[in-house]
Amino acid sequence: MHRADAERAEAQRKPSEQVFFEEGKPEEVQQALGLQLAPGTLKISWGRQLVVPGQGDGCARFHFDDLCRRPLAAEDFLILATTFHTVFLHDVPRLSLEEHNEARRFTNLVDALYEHSVRLICHSRGRIDEVLRSIEVLQGANQDAEDFDADRLGVFETMYDDSPNFQIQIKELGSREKWSELQERRRAEEQRAEAQRLQRLSNAQAAEGDTGSGWSAAPASADLSAPDQGVAGVMVAAVGSLQESGFAARRAASRLKEMQTTPYLQAAQRRRESMSAA
Repeated sequence: MHRADAERAEAQRKPSEQVFFEEGKPEEVQQALGLQLAPGTLKISWGRQLVVPGQGDGCARFHFDDLCRRPLAAEDFLILATTFHTVFLHDVPRLSLEEHNEARRFTNLVDALYEHSVRLICHSRGRIDEVLRSIEVLQGANQDAEDFDADRLGVFETMYDDSPNFQIQIKELGSREKWSELQERRRAEEQRAEAQRLQRLSNAQAAEGDTGSGWSAAPASADLSAPDQGVAGVMVAAVGSLQESGFAARRAASRLKEMQTTPYLQAAQRRRESMSAA
């Protein structure tokens, strides 16, 4: 690559405007960007209403907890992405391994916004590249690690639905009948997992870490916030779920970087203009 081409490529990677903020108060960021917002609601999947703390002119403002500590599905984030051209998400924390459910919702949100060229204005409590760093280690989750167990990480609790939009699933499976069969199998698997979880909780020996029960408890001294630790006592399905969360975190981290670049922000600008003209 010639030097001039390299300089042009580097210029494209630099953001044309600041959209990620790591300091200051959310109110100051909103004022600096000139966003005029008022409380409202948004109809999401299954006829539910999502409270929007601030919205106006195609923009929406949310606290991290509003979207990522509530039982919202990927389909809900798609509705959000198709309704607003700009989303201001503030007070994004650095997530620990124990918060892998919240991290999964955050990665689902990032995916939906990215795929619809939504301008994400992000206010984080630290460096944005550190938000998902502890979750990315889950890519290497396996059954032989010694320090963490799936039960303690909440893998067996159905806290959210991170499945794709059901319409996408129907298209991929070929028919609504096959989709219904898939849902029945999933419900049966969830019931079996819940029965196994209750059995483990009622087994005194298992509570002390009896490996004969098929799982083992993490030591009381285990540091669940350390990103370089492993995941112990995890069933095959649970391992896959954790690994998927790790890969999703890595993908989201990459997309968060791209969402600050000039080409992405230009695409977001074109979408804002098209929505304003509609």
